[in-house]
Amino acid sequence: MLETLEASTLATWIRESPSIFAYTLVLILHGIGFALVVGLNALIALRVLGFAPLLPLGSLHRLWVPIWIGFAINALSGLGLFIADAPKMAGMNIFWIKMFFVLAGMVVSLRMKKHYLDNTAATSGSVAPASARPLAWAMLAVWLLALMAGRMTGYPELVQTWFGI
Repeated sequence: MLETLEASTLATWIRESPSIFAYTLVLILHGIGFALVVGLNALIALRVLGFAPLLPLGSLHRLWVPIWIGFAINALSGLGLFIADAPKMAGMNIFWIKMFFVLAGMVVSLRMKKHYLDNTAATSGSVAPASARPLAWAMLAVWLLALMAGRMTGYPELVQTWFGI
């Protein structure tokens, strides 16, 4: 199945086309999507931890539209990058580690949204509840790890040598 995906017209075009609209654009879109998701989640986490106290906590709820847009961009561009080299990507442990941290990042972020950002009592003041802080630290950690693992997918030989995965 992976070889069939890799042999598809779309995968071949992404992988082999000299056009800037092929691999280069897909990779740029993936970076933009990830910047939206990771950047805005980091902003939320840092605000919950006490940075930028003049930024109202209640206003953070509005960041979910661009986070979901970034996630959609990432899902589509990531699928393109995956099918362009499906057997290799599927065989890389670091790719699956990245996917785990992306999933963990979304779960932690959605918990923050549900328990704190959607809760008007929790966001009415300028200081986040102390119970939100561990979740904010977890958001920062899992998104940083997803970013690092994603970057390492471009260097599978080094990952294997250095980390044995």
